[in-house]
Amino acid sequence: MRIFASIVSLIIIAASLHSCALRDDEEPTTSRTTFVPPTSPDLVMVNLQFAVIEKDVNNYMACFVDSTYSSRRYSYVPDVISQIQYPIFQNWKLTNEKSYFTSLLSLMNENATSNVFFSNGTLNTLADTAVYDADYLLRADHQKTNVAKTLKGKIRLILSADSRNLWSIHKWTDFQSAETDTTWSVLKANFSN
Repeated sequence: MRIFASIVSLIIIAASLHSCALRDDEEPTTSRTTFVPPTSPDLVMVNLQFAVIEKDVNNYMACFVDSTYSSRRYSYVPDVISQIQYPIFQNWKLTNEKSYFTSLLSLMNENATSNVFFSNGTLNTLADTAVYDADYLLRADHQKTNVAKTLKGKIRLILSADSRNLWSIHKWTDFQSAETDTTWSVLKANFSN
């Protein structure tokens, strides 16, 4: 009788285990960001565009010079009007870039549009330095009502290769295309708390 009871107990346990619904394996969480090792200057531009589109602070910051691997330091030159209007640009550094971009993203919904388009671009490369000039149109659907969401201007980026032979931006100059344009500098100034 004892053996019969043990067998019945095993059958009940086996049946209950079999009846438990097992969860399907979950798909691994994959990053939705795009970052290509910048082995040429044009790839920095691709990474910058994707960082804005995908709203990725780390990839945005990876577009700028890393002093661990380069003797160059980052500098930002705003358009002339912004330079006069916003004192923060007197000592703009990489920490300001990160602060601005983080603050901007914090005031955007997850599904909000964020995009940058470059046009009429020219890229001139000399040894370990490259100059990229282009017109830009930036769209950032943020929640600050007193700041433009569409920004236009001209950009000049000076890029260089570091000791790893990876390219990055070490100087960014912003220009107004027309007097009525609101530039990227205005966005940076208004989100750099």
